[in-house]
Amino acid sequence: MAAPVSLLLEFGGGAELLFDGIKRHQVTLPNQSNPWDIRQLLVWIRDNLLKERPELFIQGDTVRPGILVLVNDADWELMP
Repeated sequence: MAAPVSLLLEFGGGAELLFDGIKRHQVTLPNQSNPWDIRQLLVWIRDNLLKERPELFIQGDTVRPGILVLVNDADWELMP
């Protein structure tokens, strides 16, 4: 079982408006049987942090085109 994961999530460029205007969120993801991945994190963000207009942030099982997702300052699409 994967241990809980602590993350600092930061939203900017207007995306913070979808999260009650809060730019930084310190979160702890719960235990689950498989390791967390970005797609699961996006679902968790949608269900637990997103306050309004999910269609402006999520499209299908990923972020909408034009939203840049960085993991430790690197584009998530370049991650292995």
